[in-house]
Amino acid sequence: MAAVSAAILCQLKAGDHIVAARALFGSCRWVVETLAPKYGIEFTLIDGRFLENWEKAVKPNTKVFFLESPTNPTLEVVDIEGVAKIANQIGAKVIVDNVFATPLLQKPLELGAHIVVYSATKHIDGQGRCLGGVILSDKEWINEHLHDYFRHTGPALSPFNAWTLLKGIETLPLRVRQQSENASRVADFLAEQNQVAKVIYPGRKDHPQADIIARQMKGGSTLVCFEMKGGKEAAFALQNALDVVLISNNLGDSKSLITHPATTTHKNLSDEARAELGISPGTVRFSAGIEDSEDLIEDFARALKSVQA
Repeated sequence: MAAVSAAILCQLKAGDHIVAARALFGSCRWVVETLAPKYGIEFTLIDGRFLENWEKAVKPNTKVFFLESPTNPTLEVVDIEGVAKIANQIGAKVIVDNVFATPLLQKPLELGAHIVVYSATKHIDGQGRCLGGVILSDKEWINEHLHDYFRHTGPALSPFNAWTLLKGIETLPLRVRQQSENASRVADFLAEQNQVAKVIYPGRKDHPQADIIARQMKGGSTLVCFEMKGGKEAAFALQNALDVVLISNNLGDSKSLITHPATTTHKNLSDEARAELGISPGTVRFSAGIEDSEDLIEDFARALKSVQA
């Protein structure tokens, strides 16, 4: 979050305007909706899936477009190249939170984005050991906007955390490949289960934005979103019955993790805001680890038997 807030605030001043996709991690929305207005920075939240919404939201003082793709937790996808073209027409900068795609499966800078942010706590570390963030951009933007902000406000990693994250990068390609394969197999399994109302995974052909995914992503990512019939009670029962998959609101770990967004990552949003994002009481987010996929499927199969459809 230090990386996200620094990337946004280092280039804005009172009177500027942010256009942000509404489907963001809860803390990212807090920065846009609560923190930025305290300093006189305006914002507009939109459904980022449709390019016309970005165009309609533009004001004379719009300076930043902010989006996450795929989104947390419902794995919606935003057309990064299309958004960047709109931003370039008005001289705004596009910030992309690329955590879910990882730097291996999606390269926003090549698609026209100007700034990319990561929670290095996730796939880059990969073992849940330490917190960290990353901001990527060209040298001109870093020198003009980020350098002094970073120097004087101090959102810096400890040397040990930086070393740990660098060690994590060494195995990042191996982990992401295995995690993505596992996520794909689990998604296909869940899609066939009676207790599951729907499954959303960027690697499946039934994803609503499969055409955009084919253009801008090299894989389906390590996350699966699905909705349990029976709402929160069924979602909790499933999670409690799992043995291999652990309950945690982290993601990108070498261990498979599962969480209930409505009571964790997006708990601070109103019921209406969660519904708008497609987060229901039965929504579950699964982060695939590097375990054997058959063990994961067996774990889900056994747990689902304990849940009434």
